[in-house]
Amino acid sequence: MFFILSKTFGLLLEPLIIPYLFLAVGLFARWRRWRWIMRLSFLTAIALPLGYGFLPVSSLPLQFLENRIARGDIGQRHIDGIIVLGGFTGNGIVAQSRDHYTLGGAAERFTAALTLARAHPDTPIMVSGYSGELIHRGWRESDNIRDLIKQLGGLNRTVLYEENSRNTYENAMNSRQILAAEPGTNWILITSANHMPRAIGSFAAAGWSGIIPYPVDFQTPKTGYTNLWDISKGTSLMRRGLHEYAGLLVYYLSGRSAALLPD
Repeated sequence: MFFILSKTFGLLLEPLIIPYLFLAVGLFARWRRWRWIMRLSFLTAIALPLGYGFLPVSSLPLQFLENRIARGDIGQRHIDGIIVLGGFTGNGIVAQSRDHYTLGGAAERFTAALTLARAHPDTPIMVSGYSGELIHRGWRESDNIRDLIKQLGGLNRTVLYEENSRNTYENAMNSRQILAAEPGTNWILITSANHMPRAIGSFAAAGWSGIIPYPVDFQTPKTGYTNLWDISKGTSLMRRGLHEYAGLLVYYLSGRSAALLPD
């Protein structure tokens, strides 16, 4: 039920839908003759899409999340495993029909795992994720990843697949059950930088210790902003930001994160 409600609520946070919601409020206010509410709603419906691209309102909130958790110091510590959170492959239906793996915008999660694997040749890799789709269409992300690794010629190491998770909290819970992580062990956690705070909160709530964050897939610079005069890019950043901030709040209130803003 949590998964279904979270996906349904997430549709209302789509940046391209929000202006229409204000437009609907404006039309209702016009019918009720609430003139100041009508004017404010219509103005907001027009201003929001412009603000996404012409103002830093979309990049700065995401930048805050991406700057919140730095990469952990691996140093000379023994690494017991590398955990890569899914969500970096492309459309599985396309992969099946084309008989070829597909990669998405977060593919840096996988390339970062390959880089770390070279530095830690005896360390197993776990890829965690099933499908985050509300209506499952018969494919698993792990199938896509297996095909990718096969076409790369293998990784010459143990690769484990956690194939039941639909969200971040399930990633944490299911991965812990498979790996049987004990206190005193060290695990590198790879995910997108804006997603890392929610991931760290979920792994802590699931009882993990010894997590070393390794954020990748940065969408914003460390300071300043880059999306001025780019509505498409600004809308994409706003979508990510709304998704993560809503996720942080819902996870914390439901006990699926150890903190509201993990660090």
